[in-house]
Amino acid sequence: MAGWRGRVYKFLPYFVAQAMEAALRSRSYDVVVTWSERHTVAVAALFACFRVRTPHLALMFWMSKPSVRIPLRIFRSGVDRIITWSSLQRFLAIENSGFSPEDIVLVHHPVDQEFYHPGSDEQTIIFSAGSTERDFQTLVEAARGLKIPVRIAASLVVTHDGLRTATKDVRGQLGDLADLEVGPLTPAELRASYAAAKVVVVPLLPSDIDAGVNVILEGMAAGRPVIASRTRGQIDVIRDGENGLLVPPGDVAALRAGIEYVLNDPAAAAVLGRRARAYVEANHRLEDFVEQIRENTETLAATKPRRILTIPGR
Repeated sequence: MAGWRGRVYKFLPYFVAQAMEAALRSRSYDVVVTWSERHTVAVAALFACFRVRTPHLALMFWMSKPSVRIPLRIFRSGVDRIITWSSLQRFLAIENSGFSPEDIVLVHHPVDQEFYHPGSDEQTIIFSAGSTERDFQTLVEAARGLKIPVRIAASLVVTHDGLRTATKDVRGQLGDLADLEVGPLTPAELRASYAAAKVVVVPLLPSDIDAGVNVILEGMAAGRPVIASRTRGQIDVIRDGENGLLVPPGDVAALRAGIEYVLNDPAAAAVLGRRARAYVEANHRLEDFVEQIRENTETLAATKPRRILTIPGR
């Protein structure tokens, strides 16, 4: 960007620069929409401080993180409505950040059910994928001795501990399991891997966010049986024994038992896969998600926000 704004923005984090631009251009739009925690916080702060009158709609999944929760409490008036797909995070935001129930809309997380769909490929592998709060080591140990290839679509794994974030490259660090393949995949390769999976496994570390939801829904959309860790945050998609299986996080024996159940009972695995696909078609279609965003955007476009700063504890 040319001019003084471009020169200033070069010295700012990109999300702060984008938030400033959103505030400066806000009068040209009916609603400003953010889809990330850091963008939401930055825009909320500017909208609250400068009393920007354009409504702000935020799409968020992690409102309990201190670096999000605290500024949201202070700049509460800078967000007019939140859309989330995590029932736990919605509850925590209402309890801890000053939002009323009507301020936070709970929707189903979307998945592209046309791109990920049941196929006729032969199922030959155990498949897993993802990067956030993953516990691939537990999967590797659970699969040891099963004599079936394990494919993990991953490279960098991100874990969170309070205010700290750690990133680890898991390629080459998951032990000596035979027939183990670890690395990133293209979208086409990812879809083919779901189609080739006897079971999709999403092993998670304990967390209050819905880590793994993308992979869970993609596997379900592909009509494959899915096993995931039952964490505090991963509670909105899988109904244990109905459309998938849940096991305690970090429990090698329980995960192995779940995998063996799917591998040893193809009929039961097929039922789980069919139910999973039907559940996705009924609840998680991409077009339904887009329609909900549109409806909420149009509703906010007719409002005039009241902007005030909130002092925590008062």
